[in-house]
Amino acid sequence: MIRYLAMGVLSWCAVAPVFAGSAVLHSGKYEGLMLAVTPEHQVEGFYAEELGEGVTRGCAFYLQGQPDALTTWLDDAYPGSVAPSSDGVTLTVEQGRQHPGCISVLMPEIATGLDLSQTVNKPWIGLVTVSADKAYLLKTPGAKVAKRAYIVKGDVVGVLAFKDGWAQVEFVNAQDRSFIGWISQDQYARLAAPKS
Repeated sequence: MIRYLAMGVLSWCAVAPVFAGSAVLHSGKYEGLMLAVTPEHQVEGFYAEELGEGVTRGCAFYLQGQPDALTTWLDDAYPGSVAPSSDGVTLTVEQGRQHPGCISVLMPEIATGLDLSQTVNKPWIGLVTVSADKAYLLKTPGAKVAKRAYIVKGDVVGVLAFKDGWAQVEFVNAQDRSFIGWISQDQYARLAAPKS
């Protein structure tokens, strides 16, 4: 019996590193980070955090690229990385607190690795920023605008599908309520990291 137990433990030890190294990034919300894993295994993200009541301080920036070689930007661009962790992701941007407003909001750990727990798992294949003043979330591409939920200029939304000049997007509000619908390509802009 002990011999079988020992063999079982040795077998598990041989397999455990395979499982340990197989952690992968998943699209979803990780506290203040929206993250999408594209079909090309790139990542697109948007980090936003606010502190205070009444008078608030805010920090926001975009990220895009290979997980281990990201570009983060708002006004200026800084390199960074994102890696899977046991309950979410670790976001590292050595100069992250230099993004506008981030020095008074973002934890200093952003420079060495800020752990963010996953709050919602999503099937996003990308992120887009709303460029229209108001974009109604249509049931189908080209449907007539009825009294439907809408998103506004500057909102960052997850993409579920692209089809014939349309994007099926998902907006998650501050109360974690989700709204899904189609918007046309003239109502959104794809994330595009600045060229270095």
